[in-house]
Amino acid sequence: MTHYPARQDCCVESTMRELKLLACCLVLGGCADAPLVGDDSPFVKDSGWLGSDSYEVEAVVRGTVLHEAKGEWADLAVDPAVQAKLVDKQVKFIKTTAEADGWRLNQLTDSVKIAKITEEDGKVYVEYEAVIDMLGRLRGAAPSLNSIERRKFDALVPLVPLGFSPEEIASCSKGDGSHSVRSHNFHYYFAPSTQGCSVVLNETDIEITRVFERPKVYPEYDKLLQPLESGRLGFRAALLPNRGDNDPMSRFNDHAAMLESDLNLDGKEMEDGLFRRYTYVLNEAEIIIDLYDPTQVGWGRGFAESFRDKLSKYTFVHYNGHSNYGNKHLLDDPLAFSQEYQIIMMHSCQSYAYYSRQVFRAKASPSDPSGFANADVIATGKSSYPSGSPKTLREIFNNLIIGMDLVVAGQGRDAPDWLTISSRMSESTWGDILYGIAGVRTNAWRP
Repeated sequence: MTHYPARQDCCVESTMRELKLLACCLVLGGCADAPLVGDDSPFVKDSGWLGSDSYEVEAVVRGTVLHEAKGEWADLAVDPAVQAKLVDKQVKFIKTTAEADGWRLNQLTDSVKIAKITEEDGKVYVEYEAVIDMLGRLRGAAPSLNSIERRKFDALVPLVPLGFSPEEIASCSKGDGSHSVRSHNFHYYFAPSTQGCSVVLNETDIEITRVFERPKVYPEYDKLLQPLESGRLGFRAALLPNRGDNDPMSRFNDHAAMLESDLNLDGKEMEDGLFRRYTYVLNEAEIIIDLYDPTQVGWGRGFAESFRDKLSKYTFVHYNGHSNYGNKHLLDDPLAFSQEYQIIMMHSCQSYAYYSRQVFRAKASPSDPSGFANADVIATGKSSYPSGSPKTLREIFNNLIIGMDLVVAGQGRDAPDWLTISSRMSESTWGDILYGIAGVRTNAWRP
């Protein structure tokens, strides 16, 4: 977890037992030297999501979270970054309640405002308001805020959102029969109304405060059109399928088959088979596609470290594999990313909830506190299937190269926009996956 700096202008009143942090807002985004912005910021504090079959809402969570002031939580009473980290750990337990109401919760907060800090016997109580985002299933036009029937609901969450015993986890969860419920996925199966639940619970209040617009916006085509060695314009893409569940090469082979059969590309083995390179050309537009072999010895450092290495070298980075309930260390190192515009595609279960905001926190800067300017994140609102990855990736590459070609030819008005691309992704596969793109609602490029 990145350590985000505390604001220096927070007003603090202190007594023997109580510290009140007045109007002290921590916006979770920004590098180590980035100034934090308050509620009057002109920047949109949301996930910037667009999807052809989903819409995004903003909600405010009001709650209290508790932990002892020791270890990594020693500065909990005085450090807004530590407080926000603990709030994140509690907010993700709203997931099951939100889903019962039809919402898909982004488990990382937009921003956290601390209302009150109370210390008692070495324990720190943090009262907070957090801004979160949720996705709803789109049926026709997006609803207005007033037309949403239940704009307010409450959810029981653990007062102390970590350090659970096996007995507590077992007493407060409902598994699906095929996965063991443990600390890393407890929030996914959390069932606080279970009779005999032994976890100390606290009620949070959730209020939907805004329905976000769904404008027609585009990939940043001008930033994709980079000079390449061939003399054409385009970008380099890294495809990083993880090992398959039964056959280690299954995901790699499926993506290779798509590139070779659907896009009619020829692959060339590179670096002793570490990856296979394909070149996709349309007139003066080009995409260099490197498909990495997850079984190669060159990956001995571990998949996550190798994935992060590619974040600094490619404009387009694609992952296909399990989400592991949001616990993979793929996107949580801000130093791993390129400082330029990137499209990150996470074809894994519920990647909107788990990983989209990690990218924006990493890409944020003093001039772009939202992190949106140099990142678009293609993600899933619901669970996905490995076989859907090549199909949706085919649509991405086809639309991006067509768009780049049209821009080069001076016909950018006909280039595919993100909502159109999202629709084509959904139509290429099956099910209710809620494919979409985060961080794009304020994209700057226009035909």
